[in-house]
Amino acid sequence: MQSDKLRVRRRAASMLTMALALRLMMALGVEEWTARTLEAWLAPPVPAAAVAATAPEETQEPEQKTPEPAQQELSVPPSLEGDKLVFTEADAAAITIGGACTYDVDPWELLQRESVLDFDQDGPTVLIVHTHTSEAYTMEAGWEYDENETARTQDTEYSVVRVGRVLAEGLEARGISVLHDTSFNDYPSYNGAYNSTLKKIEQWVEEYPTIQMVIDIHRDAGANADGTPVRHAVTLDGQETAQLMLVVGTDQGGLSHPNWQDNLSWALKLQAVLERRWPGLCRNLDLRTERFNQHMTPGSLLIEVGSSGNTLKEALAAAELLADGLADLIEGT
Repeated sequence: MQSDKLRVRRRAASMLTMALALRLMMALGVEEWTARTLEAWLAPPVPAAAVAATAPEETQEPEQKTPEPAQQELSVPPSLEGDKLVFTEADAAAITIGGACTYDVDPWELLQRESVLDFDQDGPTVLIVHTHTSEAYTMEAGWEYDENETARTQDTEYSVVRVGRVLAEGLEARGISVLHDTSFNDYPSYNGAYNSTLKKIEQWVEEYPTIQMVIDIHRDAGANADGTPVRHAVTLDGQETAQLMLVVGTDQGGLSHPNWQDNLSWALKLQAVLERRWPGLCRNLDLRTERFNQHMTPGSLLIEVGSSGNTLKEALAAAELLADGLADLIEGT
């Protein structure tokens, strides 16, 4: 009987011990879970690079680069398509063609004509000459010179030769190779000046077949009703500037000049460029029956820089603008 009671007590104690152990294990498990949970919650986030480094290679995604913002396109002047000059009907309408030639020409069609000139040459591309080399301007204080005739001088510092030099320097500053012939063609004899110039142009073109354009620089002449010399000037950026007149020859006078319309097309383009930048700089384009040696190149021009009533200072200001405008045209074609 006693042994039975002892057996029951031992069994009860054993069950109690097991219950206590189970509770203790459960308590330890809950605390451990709680501690780990709190540790994970309070721990700082793991850097993405560390996560990627521990991931298998086949699961790593390629690096995603933030796209760079697209560059804003610069606005293009309306006169350009890319780097090429284009002309409009408004350009054509703004040019008046005068002169004694009676040929019917279409300025708009000629402005659209492709230029046959190629200034991408390894050598001089522009030749500047002076058929009337001694032409000079109205004197002003500090700019006096010795006259051999009215408004004429052999001193090239005060004649159209200096205007040609400023034009040449302006073109060369823009990377255009220039020849400037400063020899006299109208002295001692005024007669035969164009024939004299032609021989020199022929020699230069033979020596430098790269020449695309011959520019014959003159100054105009005329008298007002009171006998004073005519002055052609315009105020640009506050500066008194001589006006330009582009003169284009044809074959209407009987001399061979089959490609005169190429010269006219080039002259129209130059006048359009000049008038866009400096409205009023150009007078009406002068289309003539004479050839003026312009058959030598398809870009040849005779340019009247001011008149005998202008000062040399005004003519030099015009030459600077002419250089910039012509360089724009050459670069744009």
